[in-house]
Amino acid sequence: MSEFKLVDIIYRHRIEETVKRIDKKLDNEFYITDLVYCPLKYKYQKLYKELTIASAINPTTLLGEFAHHGIEKMLIEILGPDSVKTEVETEKSIEVEGILYIIRGRVDALIGDYIVEIKTSKSDASIPQNHHILQTRLYLWLTGYRKALLLYVTANRIAEFVIDKPATDGEVSDLVRGIIVGAPAPRYSWECRYCPYSVLCPDKRIFVGVTEA
Repeated sequence: MSEFKLVDIIYRHRIEETVKRIDKKLDNEFYITDLVYCPLKYKYQKLYKELTIASAINPTTLLGEFAHHGIEKMLIEILGPDSVKTEVETEKSIEVEGILYIIRGRVDALIGDYIVEIKTSKSDASIPQNHHILQTRLYLWLTGYRKALLLYVTANRIAEFVIDKPATDGEVSDLVRGIIVGAPAPRYSWECRYCPYSVLCPDKRIFVGVTEA
């Protein structure tokens, strides 16, 4: 009988889920996270699948994932399963330059009239961060909801911010065009510091003294 190794099970599951997500993505399909970050990441995810997998099993990434599941479970325990829906997948189509694109996303939680977007961070400095606000606004656009709670769980405090301005069709179209043309790259000055593809990306930028916005 082989030895039971929980770490192996966790990593194997994460790798299988990542490979499945990459392989099933269509050429005209974008996830909300594709729209939020550097557009070159979309291309590199499939081109350099090994780096994508390595990023998915990074302990920091996994810790954030575990925290998400724990918070979602706690919300269900407090408010009841009839009041909270978690990990809600949805999609919406948008036409850009005569081509129909599918935008997909997974909402952390739906509670009443609110979307709940959960973020974890070591520090509460500079929250809410611009790319998190954009991501939440895109989820509002995707779902048709009008209000969202952007919830931060940090080592310093737990804080929430109301986001009530959904992204517009024009904004989403511009983000899709950005992925198509691969610009701006990077979208944010700090991205290259954390990007798994920076070791091979010709557009890598180094900004001395720049921290995450």
